[in-house]
Amino acid sequence: MKTPSQNKKALVALAAAITLFVLFKFLLFPMLDKIGKKKADIRFKQQAIERYVKAIEQQDKLKARLRKLKKENRKTTGSFLKGETSSLAAADLQKIIDSIAEENKVDIKSVKVMDSSQEQGLTAIPVQIMFTADLTMLENLIRSIESHQKLLTIPELKIRVRNRRKPAGISVTMKISGYVQRDETEE
Repeated sequence: MKTPSQNKKALVALAAAITLFVLFKFLLFPMLDKIGKKKADIRFKQQAIERYVKAIEQQDKLKARLRKLKKENRKTTGSFLKGETSSLAAADLQKIIDSIAEENKVDIKSVKVMDSSQEQGLTAIPVQIMFTADLTMLENLIRSIESHQKLLTIPELKIRVRNRRKPAGISVTMKISGYVQRDETEE
């Protein structure tokens, strides 16, 4: 049997162990967790401050780039068709095509405005034209269309020889697309 002094020692040791456990569990570990969280928070804030400092240091470079982009935007905006609606843009495209055809001595037989479509952030306004010409006239017309200051493309081109024995004259059906910025068109 155990003596009372041994029981007392065991109780004191048990009380000390429980006290240590409670101190570690509820005081020391939570305090260490808080310190760790604070250190992580401080590191995160230091990294954020470093990013802000870099952004401030690059401010002049970014402003210069912004000016350059705005200048380029003005240039590209000038290459779009005029008109707040698809119909007005199609009318502008028809005027351009008529002037190019007249310049190249091409007599357009018919013009048909096609349905507009969305392509890569732009609205394509296609117009189909039909005419007869020779190969030199067609080549000059295509060159004029592709080198025009407005953004014009030729997505379709059909060429038929009118007389197989004398292939000088050809009938051409051509689709020409001009572009407007998407947010400017209203259907």
